[in-house]
Amino acid sequence: MSDITVLVGARTHAVSGRPVRSRSDAAAAALALGVSGKARLLTAGPMPDAVARDYLALGAPLLEMVGCGADAEVADVSANLLPSLRDVPWVLAGTRPESEHGTGVLPYALAAALDRPVIADVLAIQPEGAAWIVTQALPKGARRRLRVHPPAVLVVSATAPQAARHSLADAMAGLIVRKPAQTPAPAPASAGQRVAGSKRRKLLEARTQQSGHARMLGAIESPSTGGTVLQAGDAHTKAQAVLDYLRIHSLVHF
Repeated sequence: MSDITVLVGARTHAVSGRPVRSRSDAAAAALALGVSGKARLLTAGPMPDAVARDYLALGAPLLEMVGCGADAEVADVSANLLPSLRDVPWVLAGTRPESEHGTGVLPYALAAALDRPVIADVLAIQPEGAAWIVTQALPKGARRRLRVHPPAVLVVSATAPQAARHSLADAMAGLIVRKPAQTPAPAPASAGQRVAGSKRRKLLEARTQQSGHARMLGAIESPSTGGTVLQAGDAHTKAQAVLDYLRIHSLVHF
């Protein structure tokens, strides 16, 4: 068994609607194959052969498909993957797929079930003996290097540099192994609430519907706060009105 396993999956193309490989999963596979050419790819549920061959074209010798329902929850997917990951020191996965909502939880669920640390936003990997030197992305473009010892779960950022490699020979020579689904053990009770990945968040709506001109006037005009507009009378009358206003609001004391 390989010491490195990369979790991969198919996503739906935003324009054509066809299943294609995920960029972040492909970046994770490219990093793993850069460390060891014997890295294994693993997926749960059905995956079209065209997508599987597209992943194998990166240079991986093997892609295993573990049987799982297409609409399975994260807990069920995790339970089906656990038997294939317990003896693997390094597990890599991509971040949330593009144009998807409510996903990206699987690597963290697997790490919790395997009792392993998680390193997120990984950009690069450099072997150093039994450990790896991992470059992690931080906010505002900062970088951090960590020495990570196995076993561990690494979540590779979609912005990680990906080698532009697509070998038709590797795509055809790679093996696709399908394993039957296993009966998942009942998940432990959790105080949290899981949200289905297909559930969309409710969009906020404006309280009032106004035109663009009305909103612009509301932004540049200050609302009236009351008062008296004096258009008639001499200068003495107008000055007296201003003085009375200042005295009422305790702005002058004479």
